[in-house]
Amino acid sequence: MNFLSKGLGFFLLAFLLASCFFDETSSGSPSGTDTVFEKDRVPGMVRVFSSGKSTILGTNEPTAKVDERPQMRVDFTYDYAISRHEVICSDFNEVMKDVSGLQLECAQDSMPASNVTFFDVALYANAMSKKMGLDSAYVFSSAEFDAGKHCMNLNDFSFRPDVAGFRLPTEAEWVFAAEQVWDPERGWNFLNSDYAIHKVCTSAENTQYFCDMAGNVLEWVNDGRALYNDSAVTNFVGGVVNSNTAAGVVKGGSFRKAPNEMFLYKRGDDYPIVYSTRADYVGFRLAYGAIPNATFFSENGDASLTPIKVLVNDAEIMNLTESYKAKLAFRNDESGNLVYVSFSAKGANIVEIPDTMEVYHPEISPNGQRVAFCTSAEGKSGHSSIYVRDLDDFNHNLVKLDVPGGAAIPRWRVKPNGDTVIVYVTSPYNNDGDQFLQESTWEVPFADRKFGTPTKLFDGAYHGGVSDDNRLAVSGSSRLRAREETFNETSIVAIDDIWYNREQACNVSLSKDGTKRTLFLDFGGSVGRSFVGTDYKVHEELLIADSAGNLIQAVPTLAGFRFDHSEWAGGILKNSASNLVVVSLTNINEAHEYIALVDLKDNSVHPLVQGGDLWHPCLWVRQENASHPKPVVDKDSAGAYFEYDASNPLIFSSVELAMHMKSFWKYCDKVEAVAFGSSMTLDAVIETTTESFFLMNMGVSLSDVHLAEYLLKNYFLPYAPNLKVVIVELTPGLLFRYYEENTGWLINHSPGLMYDMNHLSKETKEEIADFSLDQEYPKDLFSQQYLPNTFLLPPAGWLAPNISVNVSEMHADMQNVQSSLDAIKSIKRMADSCGLALVAAITPRNPAYRETEAYDVFGPSWDVAHELIQAVADMGILIFDEYKDGLHDYTDVMAANEYHVSYLGAMQFTERLDSLLKTLPVKK
Repeated sequence: MNFLSKGLGFFLLAFLLASCFFDETSSGSPSGTDTVFEKDRVPGMVRVFSSGKSTILGTNEPTAKVDERPQMRVDFTYDYAISRHEVICSDFNEVMKDVSGLQLECAQDSMPASNVTFFDVALYANAMSKKMGLDSAYVFSSAEFDAGKHCMNLNDFSFRPDVAGFRLPTEAEWVFAAEQVWDPERGWNFLNSDYAIHKVCTSAENTQYFCDMAGNVLEWVNDGRALYNDSAVTNFVGGVVNSNTAAGVVKGGSFRKAPNEMFLYKRGDDYPIVYSTRADYVGFRLAYGAIPNATFFSENGDASLTPIKVLVNDAEIMNLTESYKAKLAFRNDESGNLVYVSFSAKGANIVEIPDTMEVYHPEISPNGQRVAFCTSAEGKSGHSSIYVRDLDDFNHNLVKLDVPGGAAIPRWRVKPNGDTVIVYVTSPYNNDGDQFLQESTWEVPFADRKFGTPTKLFDGAYHGGVSDDNRLAVSGSSRLRAREETFNETSIVAIDDIWYNREQACNVSLSKDGTKRTLFLDFGGSVGRSFVGTDYKVHEELLIADSAGNLIQAVPTLAGFRFDHSEWAGGILKNSASNLVVVSLTNINEAHEYIALVDLKDNSVHPLVQGGDLWHPCLWVRQENASHPKPVVDKDSAGAYFEYDASNPLIFSSVELAMHMKSFWKYCDKVEAVAFGSSMTLDAVIETTTESFFLMNMGVSLSDVHLAEYLLKNYFLPYAPNLKVVIVELTPGLLFRYYEENTGWLINHSPGLMYDMNHLSKETKEEIADFSLDQEYPKDLFSQQYLPNTFLLPPAGWLAPNISVNVSEMHADMQNVQSSLDAIKSIKRMADSCGLALVAAITPRNPAYRETEAYDVFGPSWDVAHELIQAVADMGILIFDEYKDGLHDYTDVMAANEYHVSYLGAMQFTERLDSLLKTLPVKK
């Protein structure tokens, strides 16, 4: 029977669901047996008795993709129901005609509903829940559609696992069901499908309970892509899916795959499937049933029981902060990790950075590009250290302050001479004993990702802040303590005082705008009650004192919540007094459920993000002021080098190029050498290990010399003043590409690159660079192939030499080849005119290509390849050849496949390249 087929009236089905829908109290197999499946009371669905049972996700196969290993056990404490087969076209169209108007074109009604985005499926599932009188498992604020009525995004999207409505099955649910019937050879596959989709339940894999688990079409599952870990996980629901998550998980293989290419552990296709992707070989089946105590993972495989959600959109954050850019950093106490949210005109992006050390009291730097934090919290005794890292999820640049004793609660400031320093204390412990004045307050310069020499400011651990003139310092926990400097007739006198009638106070923060106002929380003390005029409980009022410690303002919390972790907002502020404060809001269970913005102008409280336990928020905003006026560039396009486009056939390349452009603007004043090329260069050059020069790897998958010429001419020569060396990949087969095939597409589909064509100049460079640094790019588009936080590949050996072209049709005199050689000549002219050294690099390929007619996977023939390499050498360009026609020493473990090196090969390639660069005569 087709799933929810039209032959069954919705009234009858609603009656069945109302009377005997999934019994939330039942668990385990019926009558205490070991039965795994039985027909569900909802026609077309199968009841799965998973409670008390387990399944295995992933594999320990070392050659598997990085996000498909290691094996991870998933335990279930609940049962669920799942479709017998994929949702069919007729059922999908019947429901969606009243939802979005989307109507799929299918050869037959019983074909799987394919060519649908993840968000199309979410709308369908919600519509099914609504028809059945059930709550929706997916929530969102608004939907975005393309011209064909496909849903490309659901803004503020989130999944509610505790809801029993219709939804996609989780990866664990899908695998648990599929492993009982898995038989790829009997499903529709490459060998028997005539490379076409088939009606559901027509393959030899048709069983009593399930059809088409292996083959026919790949199937969306509910999970966001996240790495596994080697521990057992209960009720696993994968990574968090939201509007900014890019790559999803699909299961089962399709008619395009051979049986020996289908594995239960597989999570994707040849390339990741993004949520806005739709393809004729990707469909879905539904599940229903609440998931109690669901376990989410972060992208890097850390468990987080509660996903973090942003509650405000770009227009709201602009209205609240008067800022076109804002960043929020905080501690996720469930994981112990640093989390930051970047707000921009493109929306909000959440990044959680896993750490082995504890992260407390994060403080964003004045320019918004770095964050300092310590390893112990206010009020705790014991040792604490301070670290600084880039506020960037790809290249962390973690630096530790190496000082004897402790260092805690960092606070940035910019001195009158322009130096950026961090003020810190030797201990965050309570200040109401004699130990307080035995500790001390220090400042240390920070520049070029390095700490300078610390200087002691004074005795006493004043971790609530120090004024710019050092004449006022405050601390809390458990007293509101102040150090005030006054002048007598002959000298400056420092007085250590305890404000607020010596009553208990904590979470003290000194304003950063020069007004010397002190923000703090109390415990319903008599001074606070007298000022407010009513009784209140612990942390129910946010209190503000003037420079002498006198109360001047109080803000009540939201009903049902208490304040905690109060801090003044910082960053680039207006010349007038700042009135923005950021706080945690604790619920009745004392969990820090929200981070909120408090506006002291009207005492309003605005929740910004929601999670399980969110600590120590820090808000950085960039407001317009005399030194930083409203930007002259278009904030919607400037620096935005990537945007989602489901039709983009080069989405990998687009993301990589955008990330490189962000790195370029971040380090353009320092870069001394640049490597251009395809993924072969991207995976072979480790830019952080070179000693000869500060090297930047601009390799982009599938790219060619035309992109190298464009970037060198328009970015590196005008805006990288210390550039000395240019490295260009020389891959003969890629010289057969026209400009329009790759480079033209990448440029024309990048808002930032197109904007730069008409607006980039020395006058706008700083603003464009500034905007680019706020962009966050979806690394999960390629997380299944690269090692975490790198562009490096795991070892998989020199795979069989594949040839993707007809080498007999490739000749050196072809127009596209001559155009590519002209691009190399142009690069040579530019390098010579600027006094730059130029190297053409050839990365290793499988030595077995020597036994074929092709130079490598892209061709051409060996004779034509040698002719082209010689043509480049004849231009006077130094050739760095590590392929050597296959006669190289890159072993099997140094290879990732037939034409890419693994990270071990990259180490050798980079070391040898670096040795060559040290010998080059370059300009001083």
